[in-house]
Formats: sequence, C-alpha cells, structure tokens
Amino acid sequence: MISHETMKMRVSLTHTHLMLVIAAMNVSHALKAQTVHQFNSWWYYSGTYQIKETWTAKLLYSWSRHDFVADWQISKLGLSADKSLTRNFSIGASYEWAIIFPYGRLPVPEKRREHRLLERFSFREKVQRTSLSSILELEQFFRNGDFLQRIRVRFGIRFPLIINDKSDQVFGMSFFHQVFINHGDGSPTIGQNRYYGGFDIRLSKGFTLALGYLNQRIIIRPELIENDHTLMIGIFHRANISKLFNNKQL
Repeated sequence: MISHETMKMRVSLTHTHLMLVIAAMNVSHALKAQTVHQFNSWWYYSGTYQIKETWTAKLLYSWSRHDFVADWQISKLGLSADKSLTRNFSIGASYEWAIIFPYGRLPVPEKRREHRLLERFSFREKVQRTSLSSILELEQFFRNGDFLQRIRVRFGIRFPLIINDKSDQVFGMSFFHQVFINHGDGSPTIGQNRYYGGFDIRLSKGFTLALGYLNQRIIIRPELIENDHTLMIGIFHRANISKLFNNKQL
C-alpha cells in the first residue's frame, strides 16, 4: 500500500513538473509573439457556505471591466458544490454562466454567452500557518452554440502576516498560478496563463477583503498574445448554515 505521505509527495512532484513544462512553453510563446498590453479591473463576490460537515456550496459573481471601469469585459455568475473525501482532498462540480463582451485592442468578433460545466479535484495541505492548494478542473462549455473543452490547473499559496490573540488571520497574502489548457478546438494548447498576488484583509469573522494584481496572458494565436494587467477587488464571505440541513441527508 502507498502511504498517505508518499501519495502527497507524488502529487506535489507531478504538479511541479507540469508547472515547469507549462512555464517553459509560456516563455517560448512570449519570445516569438507580439504582445498587446491592456488594463482591467475585476470586482467580485465569493461566498462559501458550510451545509454539512463534509459539504460546502459556493456562490460567485464577477463584474469585470476594461480600461479600469469604463467598459464591459465579462459578467460571470457561478454556482458550485464540493464534497470533502479526506482532510486534504475534495471533489466538486460547478456551473458558470458568462457573458464576454468585445473589448480593448483585440476584441472578440461579437458578444459571447457561455454555459460552463466544471468537475473539480482539489488537494490542500497546511504547513504550520501556510496553506498550499493544487486544483485540477475539467471544463466543458457551450459558446454561442459551439461545444468546447479545456482543463484548468491551479497552484496557490496563502499565509498570514498578522494574527490576533485568537490565532485568526487579520492580514495576509495570497498567490496563485493558473493555466487554461485547450482541447480539441484548434486553439493553441495553452490558452491562458494567470499569475496573481494580493493581500487578504479581515473585515469581520465571516468577511475578508481581497486586493491584488492579476497578470493574465491570453494566447490568441502563437504569434499574438493579449497581456492583461488587472486590479482585483473581492469580498469573500464564509458562513456555516448547516443548521438548516440538520434533518436532511446529503
């Protein structure tokens, strides 16, 4: 039998190897491609609701603007549910409804409506006060009637800078790297590369304000890259509503 620690090490090494390969491909694209720089802001709400000991539901709305707040970029609503199988591993599924608007110097040909389904596998580990996460999502979506598929891979790290006398985080930092890998639609294999860094500020027991910067590289063609510089402003809400489900089986 493979031990739990050995399995975690294999997952970590596999993820590290995958990220190194993706980073090398990204550098190769960047050296060959023309890059167009643009500036955006994303304003979002993310709610996580504990409904059972091992079940959580999530609600997300993102109001994404181009040229800071002047023009529409994306409007996205997301619903999801996750089931914890072990302390460090969970599975989940999401539905996203997104409207993508023509914006900037490389606009899409027309306003797009997308219906997205995602299946998620999440690995999380805590080393002292530092939280590590690796998330793999398989995505199928319809865009104006066309069926497309891609994979999202994300690695994140979170740690506190200031804690209170109850050992709760008051002020901290978060970083993540996320890659979108296209499948079977003729697009470049690596469709998007995202790098985020920001601050997490506790507002109250259930609310956190996130302020950060996202660099999003969208590979339109191997020779053309949209490089978006995005201000991220988000409210994260966590609540335990399990009392509402005490008499229900999940």
